[in-house]
Amino acid sequence: MSGNRQSIDDGILQAAAAFVARLQSGDATEMDRQALERWLAENPDHQAAYDELRVLWSDLGDVPIPAGRLGELRAQRRRRVAGFVGLCLAAGVAILSLSTPYGDRFRADYYTGVGEVRRIALEDGTQVDLNTDTALVVRYDEGRRTVRILRGEAFFAVAKNPLRPFVVEDGALSAKALGTRYAVRTAGGGGAADVQVEEGRVEVEAAGQKTVLGAGEAATIDRQGRISLSRADVAAGTAWRDGKLVFSRRPLREVLSTLERYRRGRILLIDPAAGALEVSGIFDLKDTDDALTALEASLPLRVTRLSGLMVVVQSR
Repeated sequence: MSGNRQSIDDGILQAAAAFVARLQSGDATEMDRQALERWLAENPDHQAAYDELRVLWSDLGDVPIPAGRLGELRAQRRRRVAGFVGLCLAAGVAILSLSTPYGDRFRADYYTGVGEVRRIALEDGTQVDLNTDTALVVRYDEGRRTVRILRGEAFFAVAKNPLRPFVVEDGALSAKALGTRYAVRTAGGGGAADVQVEEGRVEVEAAGQKTVLGAGEAATIDRQGRISLSRADVAAGTAWRDGKLVFSRRPLREVLSTLERYRRGRILLIDPAAGALEVSGIFDLKDTDDALTALEASLPLRVTRLSGLMVVVQSR
């Protein structure tokens, strides 16, 4: 696409409309402006879309209008297909939505894009590794350090401070560090939330239940809040911190679901029988196409790339 306005993805235009509407509102914050700068730096198309919609708003005499109306006006002016109007009208909703990447990024203090892994240091010395498509809100006060995961997964190497407990929350669970290193993943894409402990202990609470995990233990929390305990290979489960995805006898459907998290678009498995095939291997999370090629070479699979955003996997 490389910034060509006519070919910019509708999802990018929708996000740009949301940013323009937010930034021209009277209650825009410095956090909003920083989120915009990060988003613009991700892709040249982001800048092109934002510039076009900002100019459109300026042409209208700086009259405050919602993001959805911006998108509608652009569609009228360009005489794009009617379906695009509907997408852009949704932009005003997307900015407030808790279930969309752009809505979560507006609210986040820190976030990563799809396929990005990033390490940050919090004010108390705690180090946090953010996995792909993750968004965090950090709130520290005198008596408590709280991190809320809006989406995704993060690994925490917690700086010890008995007077200020460190708690990670996602709305359905809380995981309080008892001086430790651990990972928390929110529910998403049909998967359950989980907590994995590499070192120390973590108190996990969900739906009124509490349990304490030790090193090498994991808790999985289903959508009803029920906690299931198990042993875990935490090093393999959090190898994404080093740019690797490690699988040991995992079903193909799970492997493909994981790979999809690190790329834009969809991986569509159309053969349920193939989904049960076992996969063991180490893959580079920055090259999911290479991982798909390796799976096709080692398993009775056919991988068909329909476009840059759609891959179909079936038995050979």
